[in-house]
Amino acid sequence: MWTTVLVSGITLGSFYTLVALGFALIFGVTHTFNLAHGELIVFAGYVAYWMWKTYGVSLLLTFPAAILATLVLCLILQRLFSRLREPMEMNSIVLSFGLAILLQNGMLFFFSGDYRLIRVPLLNQRIHLPGLSLSYGQFTLLTISLLVLALTYVLLHHTYLGKALRATIQDRESAALAGINVRGMGILAFAIGAVLIGLAGPLFGSIHYLYPTAGLQATLIAVTITIFAGVGQIRTLILGGWILGFAESCTVVLLGASWRELVSAIMLLTLLALRPHGILGREEQ
Repeated sequence: MWTTVLVSGITLGSFYTLVALGFALIFGVTHTFNLAHGELIVFAGYVAYWMWKTYGVSLLLTFPAAILATLVLCLILQRLFSRLREPMEMNSIVLSFGLAILLQNGMLFFFSGDYRLIRVPLLNQRIHLPGLSLSYGQFTLLTISLLVLALTYVLLHHTYLGKALRATIQDRESAALAGINVRGMGILAFAIGAVLIGLAGPLFGSIHYLYPTAGLQATLIAVTITIFAGVGQIRTLILGGWILGFAESCTVVLLGASWRELVSAIMLLTLLALRPHGILGREEQ
């Protein structure tokens, strides 16, 4: 049983890291706290659901449309955020909260409040290995999440654009003095974040019911893992995702699925109280 819990925790945690990565990257580069992050993921899930339900498109082929739709919304969002004055964090909270409500009502208008799920029968079939059994859905979720995380890591650590993004995260003023286009890095961060959101949305819609207010859980996950890792500490995001995923898997086994959301809330409050700079962060950061 505990082997199954461990595998489930790693699978869920890897997906949670994918959910949080776009939020953490945008926040680190632009200092904007996007409370509409979860709504954007749900919106991408609805786009995938609409294509799957209306045209019979397979789950993997819905990714381009979901990415394109979220890219348009994220670039509009970037333009709105770029007009804000300091302090960016506080003003962005107010603006993104209003945008989250707007997106929720828009999704309620177009898709109603019914619970919807992208049902792929193949994902429910199981792979049996010695001492382990996991579904094709878990395998797909784990594979796509780890692949995207690996590609993002290569982009951030082995390309000039990635180094420029990390320099902007560490110190915007020093990055500007070094000749880096900080405004351009903000646009790039939103574009990369849109791609990550567009990839997470269809996967979210295949494992979680879609409804207009479902984004609250995704936003809570993203905020919790980002605080766990510390602002700009991209490498520790996956560790935070795995810990959260394992904690939720244990909670489901020991207490039931209804207690799962409470784990994220407790972890968030604990981190804010004890380690507001991240689990590996230092006060001077």
